[in-house]
Amino acid sequence: MASANEVEAELQKLVDRLAQADPKVHADLSRTLGGSRIVQMEVPDLGESFWSELAAGKMDKVHRGQPDRGDIRITADSDDLIAMINGSKPLFSSYLAGHIKVQASVSDLLALRRLM
Repeated sequence: MASANEVEAELQKLVDRLAQADPKVHADLSRTLGGSRIVQMEVPDLGESFWSELAAGKMDKVHRGQPDRGDIRITADSDDLIAMINGSKPLFSSYLAGHIKVQASVSDLLALRRLM
């Protein structure tokens, strides 16, 4: 089981990678979402929660703890989450196997698929 610090560091690496995406991706995501969203990552095996604000097509830094609101909630155990972030475990098959759960509106899910 990965530590909370390891999960937080990997999530921040993901946010940093997304910041380097093509500006067109950021613009499309911003236009599709139409406003900011709080993306919450629940890690039940650690009993931890992390979150970041997605606004203007970009994610802010990662915070530890519960956000005031969570528009998009992602739940995965620490090792699964890290494996998906570093690419050693495919996101789609992990979702189908139940290793990751996503709670969001249909419109948010459609917008987020641009990030995959």
